[in-house]
Amino acid sequence: MHPSTGSGWLDCLIAFVYGTVVGSFLNVCIYRLPNEQSIVRPPSHCPKCDTKLRGWDNIPLLSFLILGRKCRYCGEPISWRYFSVELLTGLLFVAVNLRYGYSIDFFAYVLFISALLIAFFVDLDHFIIPDLVPISALVIGIGKDVAHWIAGDLHWARISVPFTDYTVRMLPSLVGAVACFALFYAIAYIGFYAFRPRDKDAREEYEGAMGGGDVMLAGGMGAVLGLIPALVSFFLAVVLGTFVGVTIVLLKARAEKRGMPWRTEIPFGPYMVAGAVAVVLLYPQLAALWQAWIRFITPA
Repeated sequence: MHPSTGSGWLDCLIAFVYGTVVGSFLNVCIYRLPNEQSIVRPPSHCPKCDTKLRGWDNIPLLSFLILGRKCRYCGEPISWRYFSVELLTGLLFVAVNLRYGYSIDFFAYVLFISALLIAFFVDLDHFIIPDLVPISALVIGIGKDVAHWIAGDLHWARISVPFTDYTVRMLPSLVGAVACFALFYAIAYIGFYAFRPRDKDAREEYEGAMGGGDVMLAGGMGAVLGLIPALVSFFLAVVLGTFVGVTIVLLKARAEKRGMPWRTEIPFGPYMVAGAVAVVLLYPQLAALWQAWIRFITPA
């Protein structure tokens, strides 16, 4: 990761505008990918009346507010999700710009975060992560390394050859992708058999504690972030997941007393996304905490 000294207000404004435009496209991906629809055709349209949206109906943030959260043609209410994704994407673009300026890392990380937002909302709604997300992350990670290599500032990963004094230089993205994929694959494999129910009927519906999408996403995150930053992000995901899980259990108990329905199942993908975004924006601070934690658990 190559941090910058930050950007001025004009750079931030440009980043925000582009972020909201990208966020508008992400809304299309979030809606269509789980339904196996093309993200290109047909053009943007109202999901209720199928009317094709014109340019002034599709201005990020503004159209939502001007139209009063309703479709211009049929009056169907528009979900706040659309506005929220556009705003969140714009703010994240600004945050990355403040952290890295307009640099190789900026363009890599905004693409990466855009893919992660798709994974976040699709997994939250459908408990799946589209294959396009980890594949895109792998391409972004390799592309970032190649760009740094061309610029002459790539920090190669050096792998020692067993039983020799030789080391092999490899792209950090490939090392991170393979290592993180292998780690999560092992966790998923062990978890599948460790928590498999004994009842035969229950086994037929059992899919394991961790899905294949999480394993592939881990590989993509390792490609973009690198091995050590990715491990930090996974640790954050576990901590966040534990905290939210305990909170949900407590709130569920209160909701049941009042006769209110309460969702308790939340996939792991959104926590992985949150951890990755935190590492992109706050890695130096998180690395210091990570090292302090390692020293705490390591015997003197």
